[in-house]
Amino acid sequence: MPTVLPDDLTIRQLRELYSRGEVTPMDAADDALRRVEAEPELRAFAHVRADEARDEARAATARLARGEPLGPLDGVPVAVKSMVALAGLPQDAGSRVLQGRLAGRDATLVGALKQAGAVIVGTTTMDEFALTTLGPARNPFDRTRTAGGSSGGSAVAVQAGMCFAAVGTDTGGSVRIPAACCAVVGLKPTYGLVPTDGIVPLAWSLDHAGPIGRTAADVAATLDVLLSGTGTTPLTAGLGGVRLGVPSEEYLSVTDPHLLADFRAALAAAADAGAEIVGVELPDQERVKAVHWPVLSAEMAAYHLRRFGTAEDRYRPPMKDGIAAGATVTTEEYLTAQRGRPALRAEVDRVLGRVDAIVLPTLAIDPPEMGRTVVKLGGRPEDAVAAMVRLTSLANHTGHPAVSVPPGTAPKGRPAGIQLIGRHYDEHRLLSIAGGLEALS
Repeated sequence: MPTVLPDDLTIRQLRELYSRGEVTPMDAADDALRRVEAEPELRAFAHVRADEARDEARAATARLARGEPLGPLDGVPVAVKSMVALAGLPQDAGSRVLQGRLAGRDATLVGALKQAGAVIVGTTTMDEFALTTLGPARNPFDRTRTAGGSSGGSAVAVQAGMCFAAVGTDTGGSVRIPAACCAVVGLKPTYGLVPTDGIVPLAWSLDHAGPIGRTAADVAATLDVLLSGTGTTPLTAGLGGVRLGVPSEEYLSVTDPHLLADFRAALAAAADAGAEIVGVELPDQERVKAVHWPVLSAEMAAYHLRRFGTAEDRYRPPMKDGIAAGATVTTEEYLTAQRGRPALRAEVDRVLGRVDAIVLPTLAIDPPEMGRTVVKLGGRPEDAVAAMVRLTSLANHTGHPAVSVPPGTAPKGRPAGIQLIGRHYDEHRLLSIAGGLEALS
């Protein structure tokens, strides 16, 4: 009989099973691959490397039997987004433009995963070149809805037990948004902290790479591996004495009422657990939006027009339209938007001088139905992608680390995510607070 692992097993718990000899990395790899094969309708994986994963699991099983583990991810099934170079596998970034292109070498972060002994199941599905947040992965809670994007496949794979951690990228929220849509944990680290070489870019000055996992501790362990190839920093979760900055009612007014109610319930429980709730002012959302789209679209258009031309017969409509729009951004408009970013960063820094983390909902709306491009936000119609990044894109422009975590108070069986923004290079403190939120009851 094949070994069937519990759906909510964490990396730490898996490693404990390994240490007791109750489960081997071969068992874990077989279980992950079985789940991938059993649920193709979730559209989580773009390319599966079953033979290579089993070879890696076999080697990890032998290492663990000798008592020579390489680190906290040794023998642990993981996945990476399909815009990340994994030698020998297609690096198509979800696009027909790159169809058939094989990665000739590993991205730096893939090398770190391999150095740590991780079992890489394959590459996950994504929106074309990471532009939108609407597919193709299906939401595991409601398969008529999106799993978020553009790292939706990575979040679905973690939620569905197809891997224990996955790497995504985040240019406007594309790690945190699918994490919230799938009720897992997703971290966008400080800008530049995790290497992005070997990753197809969307917008160079906004792109981040970061881990997705089932718990804050799993994300912390994966982050350590991405940074050093080994994991050494234990995570101590807790909210006692933590100062949480909460934006004004006006700032949160666009959030759907039931999501806002969930957010307030989590804040009340955090206060009961010893956190201090402090009112703060964040940069206006419309002002962030006015900076975000010129920077993103201009950088995207510059990259694609220089390398691929218009490729009009191969790009899908959102990407084709985005490149066309980006090509119309003038130098003055781009530089004006870039000049606005230091002011945003300074305002957030001032807030973080008073609090340990800023806390706000990850999403202002529920995951839209598949194919829906316009939603209601604050009672008005808005582009679905713009609505989904409304509360997340600020941290891409300021470069602060930000994490989405499902709080322990969230209703079970549906999407949930609270976003925390922390000080630059203070990821472990931020994840400790996230761990406190997920432990709420």
